[in-house]
Amino acid sequence: MANYVIGVDGGGTKTLGAIAGEDGKIIAQQEVGSTNPHSNSMDVVSANLKVLTETLLAAAGAVATDVKAICLGMAGVDRPEDKPMVRDMVNAFLPAADVLPVNDGVIALTGGALKPFGIIVISGTGSIAFGINEKGERVRAGGWGHILGDEGSGYTLALRGLRAIMKAHDGRLKCDRLQELMLGQLELERPDQLLGWIRDIQADKAKIAALSRLVHQAAADGDETATQILKSEARELAEIAEAVSRRLFPTDQTDYEVIVAGGNLRKADPFFQMFKQAVAELLPAVNVTRPRGEPVEGAVILALDLMKNGVVVA
Repeated sequence: MANYVIGVDGGGTKTLGAIAGEDGKIIAQQEVGSTNPHSNSMDVVSANLKVLTETLLAAAGAVATDVKAICLGMAGVDRPEDKPMVRDMVNAFLPAADVLPVNDGVIALTGGALKPFGIIVISGTGSIAFGINEKGERVRAGGWGHILGDEGSGYTLALRGLRAIMKAHDGRLKCDRLQELMLGQLELERPDQLLGWIRDIQADKAKIAALSRLVHQAAADGDETATQILKSEARELAEIAEAVSRRLFPTDQTDYEVIVAGGNLRKADPFFQMFKQAVAELLPAVNVTRPRGEPVEGAVILALDLMKNGVVVA
């Protein structure tokens, strides 16, 4: 009788699952709806997970009792009271499996590094750094929201771009290309019309963050103000990575990596290079890289650790 593990990347809009044998090779993957327990009822979460596991089992030619371990990366399951609830729910249809619920940042880091320790720095709409060491100790920095933090995020890049336009309108700096791109995108003729736009969207975080791509574009087109915004925010991200490193790893340890995630670091190469250079100044000899694997692969790695060793670094 073969033994299998399942890894789950449970998102707010979709969930990706993968089943693997004892050798760790993924046999099949499947996508279903959201399994975020904070934006869906537990009935919906359970139903989606049941469909997911049944589909994966069918693809592998296995039955429920063949699954010996499952790791689920899900947003907001760090609280001790959440974990037993998830375990009980999953064991209802995978009765022989050890169940490991972890925060989705854990599987993103493990999948990105292809090992369960290191640091991941995420720059999407918001930003955060998260790390795990070999002892399983976990530390985060940043992630305090767009009012108290989110340095280096899409929101902050865009907001600084908008503020630069207003400063240019005052004559305090120059950002012609950035202004052209942003006002053109918003179909505005003058910088002062940004006041009405901000009022109309009620300072919607996602709508502001969506303008961050124009900061990247303006920098690529030679706008010096946009370039300086990117450089300073890349430095901010490097500093939150360094803050995590300082609390997790000895200063002479360099065998861990800083993995990047989120569209600003994964898709915008100049910003990635700025971040990489800033990290090199703060953490010499520590490698910075884009993810080697996806979060669902990290979930599979952690499930394998659980099946083989009975413990995981998570």
